[in-house]
Amino acid sequence: MSSKTVILCNPHANQTKASAVAARLQEISPPSSHLEWVFTAYPRHAIELAHQIATQGCHKLIAMGGDGTVHEVVNGLMQLPPEQRPVMGIIPVGSGNDLAGSLSIPTDPVEALKLALDGTVGEVDIARIEDDRGHTEYWTNTLGIGFDAVVNIRSRRIRWVRGFLIYFFSALQTILFNHTPLGLQAVQDGKHWQDRLLMLVLCNGRREGGAFWVAPQASPRDGKLDYLGIRQISRLQMFYTIPFVMQGTHQRLSYACHGRFQNLELVSDHPLYIHTDGEIYAGLDSTIRQIRVQAIPAAIRMNIPKSD
Repeated sequence: MSSKTVILCNPHANQTKASAVAARLQEISPPSSHLEWVFTAYPRHAIELAHQIATQGCHKLIAMGGDGTVHEVVNGLMQLPPEQRPVMGIIPVGSGNDLAGSLSIPTDPVEALKLALDGTVGEVDIARIEDDRGHTEYWTNTLGIGFDAVVNIRSRRIRWVRGFLIYFFSALQTILFNHTPLGLQAVQDGKHWQDRLLMLVLCNGRREGGAFWVAPQASPRDGKLDYLGIRQISRLQMFYTIPFVMQGTHQRLSYACHGRFQNLELVSDHPLYIHTDGEIYAGLDSTIRQIRVQAIPAAIRMNIPKSD
């Protein structure tokens, strides 16, 4: 395999702040014929570029951006067999950087670059979703259904605040205008259950939205996925619930359900609104009513801290 390292940067991450960070890192990076910078130009471009770069051969591919950039790079790499996938690194410069947080990757871009270039290589889990349209996609951090997905959709319309406040205000709007429970039938690792849930979040990482600790016990290196479900409750109770989710203390609530799995099949009585790593998988015009989710242990080799 080639000794080349490629930094694949999304300059639009975190409202284009990533572009200035990239310029600073380029200035301080030691010149090397083995280090190359590549920039995305449009949504989902990183999928194409990651696949192309890996196919042409490189030793290491570093995703510079937010969780969406990591999501796209992984989807590009997973089109290749394991032996052709380069080691991956992350320089987290997005608004949430949730998978990087679960992997204890430094928030400082300079330190993250050092880790991505020279860190210990470890194996990281991802997951896959397949729906009743026959569409398949990989995801790395969280997959949100129902309330969680609508919050994500609404967050794209908010421009007057930044960071986790975007998700907080989107959650308030969703409580007011999209308070619709889903009747779900599930097969979880061969065991059947059914419930009425306002929200279901499947988790490889611990948090989403930069500050919502949906699965503080989760690990992207244990071969399992965790989930959090919130059963049908009133709008006032949902307002009450948000701080518990932000603090990761929601498991004490009687209407919160949680568990762990490797394979999960869901059938819903309503169309499913879905996000994968903050990317809209099925929007408000969704017709999807059935999905299958599978954990894929140790799918990606990644530079991570030794202590992770």
